[in-house]
Amino acid sequence: MRTYLILLTTLTIAIVPFPTARSRFVVPTIPQRATVLGYDRTLFGPGWATDGTGCDTRERIIARDLDDDPCSRPEHPPTPRTSHALDPYTGGALARNDIEVDHIIPVSAAWDLGAHRWDAAQRAKFYNDPLNLVAVSSAANQEKSDKLPSEWMPARRRARCAYGERMVVVAKQYALPLPEPDLRAIKRACSGLLGLSAYRHL
Repeated sequence: MRTYLILLTTLTIAIVPFPTARSRFVVPTIPQRATVLGYDRTLFGPGWATDGTGCDTRERIIARDLDDDPCSRPEHPPTPRTSHALDPYTGGALARNDIEVDHIIPVSAAWDLGAHRWDAAQRAKFYNDPLNLVAVSSAANQEKSDKLPSEWMPARRRARCAYGERMVVVAKQYALPLPEPDLRAIKRACSGLLGLSAYRHL
């Protein structure tokens, strides 16, 4: 029986190999980002979508990332308070009165990479997709602005690979190509790191 289990384990590993660095970063690319005229934030919808409880996407993301759901409380919206959560970009403490929700792939970058060809429903979906959203400090969000990885990476070095991997996942989800300089920056950030499913923990 022991021999059988060892053989079965070996066969399983052979059939289902671990993802490699190459397979993790297989995504369509373009030589560089080119500005596409006509961008306007309102083309991605009226803003944060509201769910059946009256909470919007921004509140849901903050609740998710701070592990605290204000939408379930009678006093919603909550009064600003200090949280024990950390800014994934800087490693500093996050305060509820100083939080912004960042689009991992910035909205204007998405427009340049292909969202200008989407219909209104697809743009609104992208704008409110939790996969592409993370709660960060106002300062970090404003410093990043609409930059991609070749121009900006999180100050917290240990977060850079997770940030880049999550961007790749979002790009694949929406069939958006990444500029080659930005994909190279992501690969450098993940060089020597396992990084498997790291984007889940950003």
